[in-house]
Amino acid sequence: MKCLIFPARGFTVIEIVVAIAIVGILSALAISRLTGSDTYDPAIARDQIISLSRSAQQKAIGRSGVELTIQPGSESLAITLIDDVSQVQTSLVDLQSVTLAAGINQTASCADNTGLTALAPAALVLSFDRLGDLQQANVGSDITVTGSVRLCIDSNPAMSVCWSSAGFAYPGDCVE
Repeated sequence: MKCLIFPARGFTVIEIVVAIAIVGILSALAISRLTGSDTYDPAIARDQIISLSRSAQQKAIGRSGVELTIQPGSESLAITLIDDVSQVQTSLVDLQSVTLAAGINQTASCADNTGLTALAPAALVLSFDRLGDLQQANVGSDITVTGSVRLCIDSNPAMSVCWSSAGFAYPGDCVE
């Protein structure tokens, strides 16, 4: 009986795995070069604002003088949490080509810009009482919070932040 021997053809499993890994690394590098940071800046700003807002609400319970200040600069956003004694926490977020506008005691969608104040030179200051509720909000002048406070990021409802009168911050449009 005659035995036929065929030469080996194809790739080994190791060669295929190495090739897939190299293609994955190269594609990750290429994609990161194609997208700029301005794609993610609104989402990062929204998440940082919500995070520090919830921290401010928790710190306000049983204390007085807790404030959260959201101050846009030329290329960054400073989010500062202070209590009656000192500055507790500050976060700087890159904010290139992102516009911010705030509305106090308004529940309309951020798609509708009526009644909003641009935060270009002004800051949004939120004051919490001893129960963690929103007491006052300030965009140029102090206003007692009776409804919600909204912060619109690029007039995009998905990127907006809303604070209920109970002081809780959440993403999206205000719902009352």
